[in-house]
Amino acid sequence: MPSAFAIHLIFWLLFWSVMAGCYVDAPPAGPDVMSARLGELLADPDPDMRRTAAEALGKIGHRSARSGLISALNDREACVRSAAALSLGRLGDAESGTALVQSLSDPAEAVRVAAALALGEIEPSPVSEALILARLRHTDGPERMAASRALLGLDTISFSGDLAGALRDTDQRIRQGVAAVLGETGDVRAVPHLLSLLRTDAVAGVRTEAAFRLGKIGDDRVMPDLAKVATSDSDLVVRGWARWAMQQIKQSRESGSGSRPSR
Repeated sequence: MPSAFAIHLIFWLLFWSVMAGCYVDAPPAGPDVMSARLGELLADPDPDMRRTAAEALGKIGHRSARSGLISALNDREACVRSAAALSLGRLGDAESGTALVQSLSDPAEAVRVAAALALGEIEPSPVSEALILARLRHTDGPERMAASRALLGLDTISFSGDLAGALRDTDQRIRQGVAAVLGETGDVRAVPHLLSLLRTDAVAGVRTEAAFRLGKIGDDRVMPDLAKVATSDSDLVVRGWARWAMQQIKQSRESGSGSRPSR
C-alpha cells in the first residue's frame, strides 16, 4: 500500500472517529473496523507509517488491535516498537503483559522505557508481576533497570524476597528504584531493609530514598536510627530527609494513625 495513501487513510480514520461522536449521521465505521484498517498499515514498508499507525491504534483504543501491536513489538525499527508498547498500555489489556515484559530486554532504551510505562497502564496481573520480578535477577543491567521502573509504575505491588534481594544490586539506580518500590508496598517487612540501606549504602541518593520511604511506612521503632542519620550522615540532603521522616512519623502518631499495617 503506497505510503501517501496510507497517510490519507490514517487522517480520515482518525477524523471520522472524532466526528462519529458528534453527529448521528457519521459514517458507520466502528472502532473495530478502523483498527483493522490501521492494523494493515503496521506492515507498511515506511517505518514512519508503521509508527503512525501504531500510535493511532492506541488513540482508538480498541482491543482488537492487541495482536497487531504485539507483533509490532518485534518491528526492526525502535520507533515502531516504542509506539506499539505505549499503545498496548493505552489498550489496558492484561493479556499484553507477557509481551511487554519481554520488551524490557529490548536493545533500545526508548523501547524499554515505553514497555515499563505501558506495564503500569494495563490491568494488574500476578503473572506479569512475577515475570517483572524475575527480570530483577537478570545479568543485564539495563534490563534490571527497566524492571525496577516497571514495578514502580504498578498500581499495587507485594513485598517479596526478590525485591529485598535487589537492594544488593551493584547499580545504585536500581537500588534506589527498588527502595522506592519497597516503600510503595506499604508492608512493614520492608522497614528493616530500608533501615539497612539508610545506615550502610555508600550512595547519598539511595540513603535519601530510604529515609523518604521510612517516613511513609516507618513507626516509632525507626526513630533512633533516623535521629542518628539526621545528625551524623555525611550528606546534607540525607540529613534533611531523615528529619523530614521523623516529623512524618511524629505527625502520624499524634493523629492516631499509628504504624502502617502490611497490605
